Amino acid sequence: MFDSQALDSFKKSGDIVARLRREVGTIAKPGVPAIKICESLEQKMRDQGGKPAFPVNVGINEVAAHYTSPPGDPLTVPPGCLAKIDFGVQVDGYVTDTSVTVCFEPKLEPLVQAADEALASAIRAFRPGVRLSEIGRVVQTIIQKYGLRPISNLTGHKIERYTIHAGKSVPNVAGMNGARIDEGEVYAIEPFVTLPKAAGAVTNGSSAYIYRYVKPKGATTEDSRKVLAYIQANFSTLPFASRWL
Repeated sequence: MFDSQALDSFKKSGDIVARLRREVGTIAKPGVPAIKICESLEQKMRDQGGKPAFPVNVGINEVAAHYTSPPGDPLTVPPGCLAKIDFGVQVDGYVTDTSVTVCFEPKLEPLVQAADEALASAIRAFRPGVRLSEIGRVVQTIIQKYGLRPISNLTGHKIERYTIHAGKSVPNVAGMNGARIDEGEVYAIEPFVTLPKAAGAVTNGSSAYIYRYVKPKGATTEDSRKVLAYIQANFSTLPFASRWL
């Protein structure tokens, strides 16, 4: 269980996230550079007393997750798209993780509605003792009710201090992960929805712009040791972006 200091940190990070969720629609618009969305939200977190728990992700259309702008990124939000803005705030290592989908194409609105309803239903079902596979069944049932398809290999996840993905995953389909929810755990529930004729699974892109410190390796020069020390001091084991260095 968490002590009062940890709960205060969670509350502060959650309050920042709640405020920023309301601002995403004013920031993410067609024609706006993705890097501006990332850096604007990240700076707002710092201005309000938090820090980014991970680099802001901007997923356009078929890019479901885990894309953040590299330095000099030319990507802009195109008209008629579906944009997923995934972000999190940490205060003293206690993380609040969220995502906002902004839709600029009316025909794609059912994907947003399905994800919102699946999330609300999963939250109602989420309690100690419930198997995570049951949460996956709830999410899948709601998404399929809309005639859409869940993405099977993207999941929610347990969160621990300074750790975004802490072992247990929250599936979006039935029959995966029979582990039970334990009292005192913290989770991000992340329904991912795609079109009915899509594959229902994602593949990794060819480039990576998000990193995480695991252990020192190959720091043989003074400059590389300085970079490593900066990463350890500023990000601990949380993800970071190349543009932050």
